[in-house]
Amino acid sequence: MHEKKFALIEGETFTIDELGREIEEIVDSKLVNLTGTKERVVAQKPSPDQNFETFTIKFNLDDLPDFVDVVATTEKKENFEDYDFDKDKLKVRLISYIRQESPENNESEHVSE
Repeated sequence: MHEKKFALIEGETFTIDELGREIEEIVDSKLVNLTGTKERVVAQKPSPDQNFETFTIKFNLDDLPDFVDVVATTEKKENFEDYDFDKDKLKVRLISYIRQESPENNESEHVSE
């Protein structure tokens, strides 16, 4: 659906607000919150000494039950409280559009081929 456009920003670096605005433009829908909901991925195997931290960020769409899920990395810090998502740059690793409901006749203005 949006994979071709998502692939263009995978590997790029953004602040959380910049990332939210990029997602809004790609999916042609407003987000509930430009900064999304962040969760830390705590598994560090096989490299516990890696110098980056991985987060998943969920961006809910304002007018649909669908959401965009982003896996991103940022420079590793000692404590979770040390991360400043307003200023820290995130490197986008993977973006997925998660569709919650199938529109009637599988048609929607938000879906493009």
